[in-house]
Amino acid sequence: MTLAVGLTSLAQAAETRSFILECAAPCDSVVAALEALDGEVAYEYKNIGAVAVTVPADRRLDLRVLAGVKAVHKDRIIAAPGPVESVEIAASEIGAIVQGRPLRDAMAAHPEGFVHNLRLTGADALISVGIRGADVLVAIIDTGTANNPAVVTSLASRVIGGENFVPPALDPISSATSTLNGAHGTWVGSAIAGNVGLCFFDTSLLVASLRTHAPGSVIPDFPLCPPGFKNLVPLVGTAPQAEIYALKVFSSRGGGSPTSRVIAAMDRVVTIRRNFNDGLPFVPVSGAGTESDPFVFDSAPIEIVNMSLGGPTLFAGSDLVDELTQVMLDVGITVVTSAGNGGQAAMTGGSPGTGRGSLTSGAASLTSNERVLRDLQLGLGAGLRYRPANHHQVAPFSSRGPTADGRMDPDNSASGLAVLVQGPSGALEIVSGTSLSAPNTTGGAALLRQADPGASAREIRDALIESANPSILEGAGDIDQGHGFVDFPAALALLTGHADDDSDSDSDSDSDGDDPPSDRVSENIARAGFDMVDFEADAFSTRITDLIPGQVAHFFVRSREDTDRLRITLDNIEPELPPGQQNFFFRDDLLLEVVDAPTSFARTRALAFVRFGPATFEVPDPQTGIVRVAVMGSWTNAGRISADLIVEQERNSQGERTAAGRVGQGETDFVEVEIAPGTARAVLELSWDEHWGHYPTDDLDLILIDPLGAFAAGGFRGATLDSPETLALNNPRAGTWTILVDGFTVHGEVADDDSDSDDHADAGSEWQLRVTV
Repeated sequence: MTLAVGLTSLAQAAETRSFILECAAPCDSVVAALEALDGEVAYEYKNIGAVAVTVPADRRLDLRVLAGVKAVHKDRIIAAPGPVESVEIAASEIGAIVQGRPLRDAMAAHPEGFVHNLRLTGADALISVGIRGADVLVAIIDTGTANNPAVVTSLASRVIGGENFVPPALDPISSATSTLNGAHGTWVGSAIAGNVGLCFFDTSLLVASLRTHAPGSVIPDFPLCPPGFKNLVPLVGTAPQAEIYALKVFSSRGGGSPTSRVIAAMDRVVTIRRNFNDGLPFVPVSGAGTESDPFVFDSAPIEIVNMSLGGPTLFAGSDLVDELTQVMLDVGITVVTSAGNGGQAAMTGGSPGTGRGSLTSGAASLTSNERVLRDLQLGLGAGLRYRPANHHQVAPFSSRGPTADGRMDPDNSASGLAVLVQGPSGALEIVSGTSLSAPNTTGGAALLRQADPGASAREIRDALIESANPSILEGAGDIDQGHGFVDFPAALALLTGHADDDSDSDSDSDSDGDDPPSDRVSENIARAGFDMVDFEADAFSTRITDLIPGQVAHFFVRSREDTDRLRITLDNIEPELPPGQQNFFFRDDLLLEVVDAPTSFARTRALAFVRFGPATFEVPDPQTGIVRVAVMGSWTNAGRISADLIVEQERNSQGERTAAGRVGQGETDFVEVEIAPGTARAVLELSWDEHWGHYPTDDLDLILIDPLGAFAAGGFRGATLDSPETLALNNPRAGTWTILVDGFTVHGEVADDDSDSDDHADAGSEWQLRVTV
């Protein structure tokens, strides 16, 4: 039986209360209808057809039948962005700061004195001729970006205002520019627009390490520095004269943000830019411009937005967050996003990085950066021993592509390991994560905007992608580094050569013309240049040869509904160098990572450094779709390394189906199952055809009601992104259990039951339920 209404009596213990409803804009009829459900509107968006709502727990299942609702999305939590690792520099090492013209003069006199990352990107060449991001406004959607010149000296006069989207009940800090907010957004801001010189203690460990590994990053004997602190270290962002507008979506107390709040901030940025495009004046409408009371603008020339955050998506490129990236491009905003810190395995980049309008930046690990970081952690001289190979790499934590629809991702790479930044307390830190590669790219976009104010947002985006240098990061493939490491002078040359061409071509530079993606992820992967692992007698083996340090070999393994277990073995591991020439601390080895079938985030099932074989790793009960196996020559290796990879699968009969059916968007099937007295354990498994191996992926929920007619304890634990959804009941109550098969997100449409069409047989999501006792 299929239910579309009448489930409110069953929903008394629903665990999720917040949803995003898609509707035809304006969504007035949906908003009005919510009153009947005792619901409240959290956000009514202006630039997409959607509203974010909260409803009482007992009305969840009624949302799908509201007039005007096209689809209901769970308001998933986007994890708070944070560093992979960070090291704080002691305040006692710094004797003074240098700002303004003295800093500019010092850097003009010492062109080698730029932070070495700026030299590698070519930002120094543009900055030295006055292209510094002046009058370019960058919005940062993050934890807030601090505005206190006496404390956050690197951003003095750079933060012009901001807005807070976190409800007061969740956070006592109401200002988006407060120094009491989380550090992340201020780190991002200083990487974009930092502009200060720091006078370091003469015996500073940081200075000693920089002199060894990046000597251009220290200006010695600087006359404006006090005695004993004569070493000037610039903390200069890629666009040191850019301005920042802060949009706070994460609480100062920590924790993630609902997707609806991030969408609200994106929607607000679009509105502010639309108003500016329509001629509204660029003047504050409220606020005093202070740390605790920032200026707020209803109209502003926001040129670029930085979003160093991300979360999962079922429909890469086409969900609400991803679609907003294209809306931003259309109104004149270049969108820069971080790839994510999902690690070396393929298909781990999240949304909005999967948006077709995004410029998604992966993290590069520059050799000197890591050596400085390890010197600080382990002592001077340890950095060279820790990172003996001299080439630059993709950072091991950086998420990889392709997207589920077959596009290469990330788009490019920038420095994201051991970046010197300043936090809201004024503390200096060396921080790692793709959260820092994105602002490096954002700063480059600001430089291009100043240099060519007539270029479109799309042209700036495409120039930064197409000009990237694929030769900087050795051993990196397209899905690891995108088009390559950013090259801002090359991007400017490309931009000015095409600045008159503001075509409406597909904004995604990696798309294959107008060919739509396949509904099978395996076929999309093939379009991206990768083959599926081909089993023979349930086994696959290959020789991986000569991985250079940091290089990854990617393997895509089909996991079927009846796949009971995968077994991955590394054997015959052969480093090219003898032990005495290998890594001093670890010797040379491999890093194996296995991630489960979900795409757009990493659900890691195995992660290990492997030096000796055979080493075998078991992955029981993998989800249905494509499991990714990544074998890296460890980034700390001194030489190349080879090994045998063996992948085996066990496939078992699943037994009889308890029930099966087909469910469409907004529909719910239910099944009654008898549990006999004395049953010690019952396992319920719901699977469906449009699983993680399908594009887009459907989201069916398994909801459980006990024999007393109430939601079972943990009855909504089957309302996840898993495919299949599985629930185990220990010592279940005897009697009739009701299982709801809820078509929460079904991307196909189901024909009307009374239709004469045969299309019903091919529509919706076909599901199977097995109950094992």
